[in-house]
Amino acid sequence: MEHTELRPDTVYILGAGFSCDAGVPLQSGILQRIKDLDPLSTPSVFSEMFAECQGRSISFINRIFEAVPNPRLEDVFTLIDQSISHKNYCAGFNWQELELVRKALFNAIVLLFHTHESQVPPKAQEFYRLVAGYFVEERVNAGQEGHPFSIISLNWDCILENAIYWFLDQCGGDNVDIDYCCYTTPLEGTSRHTPSINQKAVGLFNTKFIKLHGSVNCVVCPNCNRLYTGLGAPRELLEEYIAGKICPRCYKVRDVAGSTALNEPALEPLIISPTFIKEFNNAHIQMIWHNAYIDLCEAKKVVFVGYSLPEADYHLRTLLKRAIRKDAELVVVLTKKDKPPTNCEEHIREKYAASRYSAFFGSAPDTNIRFEFGGVKSYFRDVVESERLGQRIERLRGLFANTRG
Repeated sequence: MEHTELRPDTVYILGAGFSCDAGVPLQSGILQRIKDLDPLSTPSVFSEMFAECQGRSISFINRIFEAVPNPRLEDVFTLIDQSISHKNYCAGFNWQELELVRKALFNAIVLLFHTHESQVPPKAQEFYRLVAGYFVEERVNAGQEGHPFSIISLNWDCILENAIYWFLDQCGGDNVDIDYCCYTTPLEGTSRHTPSINQKAVGLFNTKFIKLHGSVNCVVCPNCNRLYTGLGAPRELLEEYIAGKICPRCYKVRDVAGSTALNEPALEPLIISPTFIKEFNNAHIQMIWHNAYIDLCEAKKVVFVGYSLPEADYHLRTLLKRAIRKDAELVVVLTKKDKPPTNCEEHIREKYAASRYSAFFGSAPDTNIRFEFGGVKSYFRDVVESERLGQRIERLRGLFANTRG
């Protein structure tokens, strides 16, 4: 008997281009956004913390890259990570000081992303909610044993997850949940999320969301290695994500003789830094990548949305080559600027995202690849223009009522 739950019809791979309409910064613009963001525009209780993180990060970057007005984020993190791993000095910073710089930069990024996620423009917010409603409906219509799609995200942001939970709240969809495909632990007293590993067992429609590079709404305990998330929480949980809260399952560590506040197991953001020496040693990240491999192996169709396939992403490139079936249909959703001009020279052509895809997967008609250069909104046009948000909510309410009956 064929196990249909292991055979997704479609795997969507979301790049930064998927979230850019929400105001979430692209990787190339993160450092400039950190420099420009007024601490007073962040949540008031964190304004002082952001100012401190902003100052420490920018001071280091200006000293190291003083002749480079806009250094690449991957260059900054590679320098920091490489120096820390070898316990080197770097321009007067010892490796312990570099650890503090790294932590400050991570916290600044988390605050930056959460600030922008709370300020999504109304039109963009409606678009993402309509897309979220489409995915929810597809999942429920497939039934408990169905597996119509998986979403693989290369982004740290939670724009689509937030839209999905908003939609579920409007529809009374308490039998649907986001499945991060690893051992998740809801933050106590806040999250409506059911641990991913338990969702199928308790009869939920698990919606697979595979985040290869971590997420700004996930933290890990360095002692017990539990992954905590505030998925579906009714309020912002920044104090859980960046304030160094103590792991609620490891509080007894404080009773150990000689223990101080400095060595308690404080929760740390689960973010894979954009470095050229990425490490995926975390058990949760390894499980996430394994699930991505399994779903890509089984997918009939793979849709790349807003992802430029940069050459530096060799980990993902390796995964794609190992996993995607030769008969799988490939759809690449880009913008017109990603398409090389006709008859341009080869060294210019290879700088365009479409050319990187063709070089990596082969050119049509030799492959099943299809390009769409209308952008993200154009690709989802049928989803967002077929009906109004209120109409989809009403239909889903009835669908959820039937699934409970």
